[in-house]
Amino acid sequence: MLTAHAPLNAVLLTDPPRGHLAWGSQHFLSQAQGLYPVLSCNRMKGRQWRYTQLPTEMEDILSGEEGEEKEEEEDEEPAPAPQDPVEPQLTEASQVLGAPEIKQLSLHLPPRVTGHPWNLVFCTSRDGFSLRTLYRQMEGHSGPVLLLLRDQDGQMFGAFSSSALRLSKGFYGTGETFLFSFAPQLKVFKWTGHNSFFVKGDLDSLMMGSGSGQFGLWLDGDLYRGGSYPCATFNNEVLARQEQFCIKELEAWVLS
Repeated sequence: MLTAHAPLNAVLLTDPPRGHLAWGSQHFLSQAQGLYPVLSCNRMKGRQWRYTQLPTEMEDILSGEEGEEKEEEEDEEPAPAPQDPVEPQLTEASQVLGAPEIKQLSLHLPPRVTGHPWNLVFCTSRDGFSLRTLYRQMEGHSGPVLLLLRDQDGQMFGAFSSSALRLSKGFYGTGETFLFSFAPQLKVFKWTGHNSFFVKGDLDSLMMGSGSGQFGLWLDGDLYRGGSYPCATFNNEVLARQEQFCIKELEAWVLS
């Protein structure tokens, strides 16, 4: 007789940093129809968080079946080894991420873009530092976009947008949108379901994720200064080493 013992699962919960949704409010000044951060690149201050990754445990459940069939004497063939994920094909080399980072990041992309080529439609080294130029380069594209950034501290981070970046009166996008950072290991911040403030594009700024008066990722019209703050949309950490940063390189890849 086979006795099955139910597995005991234990979950360890850790609290986020105290008051993290209120940080960075002093960096915003009232402008026109919204709040925008003001950055002094010579006096950047930020807070670094230390997170403990929660372990997960998988338990196998053994089951037995009685039958009248005879056991075969032949040895069973070993299960095939899992295949490596399909590495994305880039139309040209990235100046922000290397091959290892690209492979890691591709594992977190939605299944619908798996195997699709990455087309570089905008990069600051080729097209200049201009948000308006980025919008123009996006015209005619509807597919999802991967935004890659490297700041002047060498930090790599960015965002995945479920649709092309464009001017908008309000927020747009879907729950596929997420933020990420290599610090130095990859951390991905998916949609929490708390709100739908995914992407909003103005002439003077690009915002991704929002809550409590601050943005998960914010870029100015010159694509030179930006900010990153914890927000309810993604429950993210600060993506850069500082809450405010200066951009050294930015790339926008259309995955279609």
